[in-house]
Amino acid sequence: MNYYIHVPFCASKCGYCVFYSHCAPDEALLDRYLETLFSHLEKERDFAQSIYIGGGTPTLPDPCRLERFLERVCTLIPHDDTTEISIESNPETLTAEKVAVLRRWVTRISTGVQSFFPEVRQILGRKCSQSQLERALELVAEADFPHWNCDLIYAVPGRGCDEWNMEFDRLLRYPVDHVSCYNLTPEEGAALSGSLVPCSDLAPELENITALRLKETGILQYEVSNYARRGGECRHNQNVWKGQLLKGFGPSASGFDGVDRMTEPADLEQWLAGAVPEVDRISREERLNEIFAVNLRTVSGWSRPDWEQVPRCDRWEKRIALAEQVGKSCPGCFEIGETQ
Repeated sequence: MNYYIHVPFCASKCGYCVFYSHCAPDEALLDRYLETLFSHLEKERDFAQSIYIGGGTPTLPDPCRLERFLERVCTLIPHDDTTEISIESNPETLTAEKVAVLRRWVTRISTGVQSFFPEVRQILGRKCSQSQLERALELVAEADFPHWNCDLIYAVPGRGCDEWNMEFDRLLRYPVDHVSCYNLTPEEGAALSGSLVPCSDLAPELENITALRLKETGILQYEVSNYARRGGECRHNQNVWKGQLLKGFGPSASGFDGVDRMTEPADLEQWLAGAVPEVDRISREERLNEIFAVNLRTVSGWSRPDWEQVPRCDRWEKRIALAEQVGKSCPGCFEIGETQ
């Protein structure tokens, strides 16, 4: 089983973000969330292949609450030393005490840098000072996490290829083994969706720079937006992309039981009150097509053994025949992930 826990709290909302979050929560609200989450997790018996803690900003709570949160999660969800435990973090929330707490409990930290330059973060609506960013990255580097990811955003207005190369000059000073690079896409509902216009024409060239700069240091592309050293790939994401079982906890969190996808209400008060999740129920054929298409975003694509691990999968020969049929009508569909 794979677990996703959504921590729906942020200090403020970034201009490009549409993920569900509640800004500047008080201590009472944080405690209500934690107690409700723990009551849900107490029922868990399935062994965790991966636990992914996202948000929001999971590192927003004070060190004591953060320690209590991680200790209870790791106690209530059955796991062992092989389980990947990931957490997202915003640099401006990290302190030496918090990083020490994280190092005790998680195997993989993801830092939402987005840009190493304050003027770019200002464009994106990211409230993180340069001193906060640099101090946080120093702390994470010194802690020597088993795996470390940094997020970057490209195609930002006014920033070209030279500036994107400069981002990697800064990034590669740190011992990261995973990098996620996202094309700026201000979705409907984001604070800056009406004013933040990406440099879309530059995107292909920026993607080529990304692949080249990271490959030079042994960090290779394994999915459209994700790059890693060998062994540094995010196993949680790989499992989910391949249609493995997923349980989601917290407002807006999604899960998959092999047939249906369930999504918790994207409203903290409704979730606290016990509102039932929304169920996405489609035919088996549609679900398998969806799973097959998602993993074609990866470099490795599908193999017969991988496909046969998908819940309720159909015959490999049928799946390949369908892929070939789609490939003929859409020649570019298999440029990233190719069936094997």
